[in-house]
Amino acid sequence: MNITVLSIEPASEFGTFNIIILLDREQHQFTMTAETATALGQTIPLIKGDIHFCKTFRWNQEASVKLYKLLSQFNRGDSLEFPINIGDFEFIEIERFSLKKEVKISVK
Repeated sequence: MNITVLSIEPASEFGTFNIIILLDREQHQFTMTAETATALGQTIPLIKGDIHFCKTFRWNQEASVKLYKLLSQFNRGDSLEFPINIGDFEFIEIERFSLKKEVKISVK
């Protein structure tokens, strides 16, 4: 699946951004949040995606990391020229199997 970022724009709420992405030929919009945390006296940027983003990219962490890095660049004020092609990624659906065993209890 080819991923192209069409735009990143600040949203109405401070620290949030709307990112529009083309997945092959299908357009998606996600709301992302940029925050900072402090660990060992250093400030660390944190980028979080909305539930739609998490569900869309749950099977391909490499693609989501590249998108997080791009949003981090935008949040720092780096100049970006859109559209930006992120790459061609595989999205594999993994079936979930129940590991629960049926337990039979006999009463005497």
